[in-house]
Amino acid sequence: MSTQSKSKNSGRNLKVLFTVVCVSIIAVGVIVYFSTNSADDVNEPTTIADTTAVQRAVTVEDTTVSTTAQTTQATTKKEEDTSMPESDKNTPYKSYYEYPVTEAVLQGYSEELVKNDTMGDYRSHTAVDFSAEAGENVKAINDGIVLDVYNDALLGMTVEIDHGGKLVAKYCGMDSVSVKKGSTVEIGQEIGTIGAVPFESSLESHLHFETQVDGKYVDPLTVMGKTE
Repeated sequence: MSTQSKSKNSGRNLKVLFTVVCVSIIAVGVIVYFSTNSADDVNEPTTIADTTAVQRAVTVEDTTVSTTAQTTQATTKKEEDTSMPESDKNTPYKSYYEYPVTEAVLQGYSEELVKNDTMGDYRSHTAVDFSAEAGENVKAINDGIVLDVYNDALLGMTVEIDHGGKLVAKYCGMDSVSVKKGSTVEIGQEIGTIGAVPFESSLESHLHFETQVDGKYVDPLTVMGKTE
């Protein structure tokens, strides 16, 4: 073979090789391009949409938990503000009591029917009437919280106090009152003065004093431990 023929063959071979290399490069580029776009198409919705959804879910959940916690705290605080601490629900705030006025009993406790001269009938007397002069100070028999202050047609001005241990006392026939609903009182604290008891107006001036334990009437002297 001549030198000229060898030179032509070498030129053709180089062209073929160059062409193959170019085609290979283009093919690789096309494959990479479509692979990248395909991966982007798959990942992009997950990255944006899913992340937003997760963030939204977390925000809603956190808000709900926060609101619930705040409501619970507010409720707890409200309960603490309207009640007094007790170490035992079956015992009073203090285990001893003071008389609300004098120790003199004008009329004792009776679940039996007794004559009421003012009303002209017979009825039970679920209270103790303590003798007291008009205007005399009335004292709380124990620590407590004032449940209500109201004027009753039969009992007169009444102060109702929760003294703990499920004991609620009603101080009836008051004239002036120095406490209000929600007030806390201490044993021996003055809560008002003696006035009149309308349905017992035929009796001497006195304090009509009722006590209930767990909603049932009981003898105030027994509750206070003032009986022999």
